[in-house]
Amino acid sequence: MRLIDIGMVAADTSRSRAYIQALTRNQLLPNSIIVLGNKASNVLPGQVNSSDYMNNNHEEEITHDCWSEAVINLLEPIQVTLEKSSIEFEQFKTSDIHDPAVIKTINDRPESIFIYSGYGGVILRKELFLTGKKFLHVHGGYLPDYKGSTTNYYSLIVDNSIGASSLFLDEIIDSGPIILSKKFPPPEDRTQIDHIFDNAARAKVLIETLQEYNNSGKFQCKENLDKGQTYFIIHPILKHIAILSKN
Repeated sequence: MRLIDIGMVAADTSRSRAYIQALTRNQLLPNSIIVLGNKASNVLPGQVNSSDYMNNNHEEEITHDCWSEAVINLLEPIQVTLEKSSIEFEQFKTSDIHDPAVIKTINDRPESIFIYSGYGGVILRKELFLTGKKFLHVHGGYLPDYKGSTTNYYSLIVDNSIGASSLFLDEIIDSGPIILSKKFPPPEDRTQIDHIFDNAARAKVLIETLQEYNNSGKFQCKENLDKGQTYFIIHPILKHIAILSKN
């Protein structure tokens, strides 16, 4: 099933690999994908070091429907998945979604909605919204309660869960209209949250969001109420506590 009005902007990160593999597995194919590059020699936020990769064998978790998207081949570049699935894509050398050539391409594309899965830590700026396109993002946290960065480690400490939420982005971090928010039980192997289970939760929410859109022809949004808390990158000691704790 090709979603004619849906495009995607993706960097080759573990999150994008999880998304694109889930989209192809569930036969929800974006009409086209803009692939951001990496001219730097270093690994950019969200990319996978070979040392990060561990055997993705999570049989206990994936028997539960909530972790149905936890089957992720972290070693398969997104270009390989796209070519196998015959999804149209355009490759850019720049890693910056705000590069004028990228913005022009987004503006000129026929799709009105773009799934955004760029490099970590980037906040979309006004010039992107002036294209008139909407940017669908899946936040790694339960909105509106947990906004900001690395929120799933905070929610593990507070209520022993992790979350993911789909929303349309605006210029204020994690404050756009919410489409779907879900909570997930903590995985058995919490050391694999960053590249496996956070991405699997986000992919699950993305798939359910697009399935509803495909069935109804519209997105059901709700106001992102001015509540909750904005979190910053968690301190390594607190992250270690979140990984080790089991309520």
